[in-house]
Parts: sequence; C-alpha cells; structure tokens
Amino acid sequence: DELRALALLSDGASRLADRFGLLTWSGLLDVLRGDGPDALIARTRAAERDDPDGRRWPRGKTHDDATAAFWPLSG
Repeated sequence: DELRALALLSDGASRLADRFGLLTWSGLLDVLRGDGPDALIARTRAAERDDPDGRRWPRGKTHDDATAAFWPLSG
C-alpha cells in the first residue's frame, strides 16, 4: 500500500549514491521523479568527467554503462 514508484538502475546509473556519495538514495529518487532518467545519467557523467582518473572516486573505468528506468505508481 505504501509503494509509490519503481526504479530500475544499473550500477553505472546508481554511482551518484552508492559509489560517489553525491546523492542519498532518496535524493537519487528525487532526481528520477523530478527530472527523469536522462537527467540522472547526465549528472553521473558530469561527476565522472570531474574525476577522469578515478582519484576522488576509485573505480575500474571512467564511465560504466548506465541504464535507469522509473515508473511512478498511482495509488
């Protein structure tokens, strides 16, 4: 009864919350809800470009595949 939306994210799309710590999970969902998946991925790519060598956020590659889908549910 409390489910308001569904989100499906690849690890490349969730980087702002789970690897970079630039958003909370709630904040990530707010971006998806307010601006959509394209905006989330654009923000992720901007963060990756700001740290191309992975010094701030160590990672195996500069860019990871990023896929995001968001479905608001009516209740």
